[in-house]
Amino acid sequence: MNRSRNPGGPEAEPGRAATGTETVVKQYVDDLIEALARIETGSLTGVLDSLVDALHHGRRIFVAGNGGSSTAAIHIASDLMAASGTLGSAPQVVALTENIARVTAIANDHSYDEIFSRQLSGWARPGDVLLVLSVSGHSANLVRAARTGRELGMTVLAALGNPGELALLADRPVVFGQADYGLTEDLHVALGHMAVRVLRGGDACRYPAGRDQMGDRR
Repeated sequence: MNRSRNPGGPEAEPGRAATGTETVVKQYVDDLIEALARIETGSLTGVLDSLVDALHHGRRIFVAGNGGSSTAAIHIASDLMAASGTLGSAPQVVALTENIARVTAIANDHSYDEIFSRQLSGWARPGDVLLVLSVSGHSANLVRAARTGRELGMTVLAALGNPGELALLADRPVVFGQADYGLTEDLHVALGHMAVRVLRGGDACRYPAGRDQMGDRR
């Protein structure tokens, strides 16, 4: 049965919809501010120092995550490579999620749980760094990667929304976002941006206001 919608009813009132959206936005902003305020800065500093030290000494960094955190891994790897370009060493930062053909081949031929650990077994060396990004702290493929990293003599770092098993396997874990997917994934990217700023000696990377309007808009 077709039911016509009343054009003057509550669903058609833009003010009501806008008010509901505005409430959600304000609550999210408040939650994000609270999540930032609750970060254990000592743990976060330990993770950042490990990343920066590895880059300064020419060690490789591998970053891994699932879902939204898989793209955060690529984002972080890209930013760290760009920011470390002036270092005397030849830094290498690899997101283990960036080659979809390789990831799906491993998942298809072996197991999804092995998509990261098998890559580490072929590439990683003692002294390299593994950074795992997880909201749950229990993802089986990240747990296996962390165990493989430890067996290979890597430094294992973990940025987590919930401690889980990964916090126990990591040499340096940081827990933030109160297990909220959105907040935790926001803070994953923020962690990468903090590392970039540390690499730049504390300088912010701002778009030059005087640049020609047709110039680089990145």
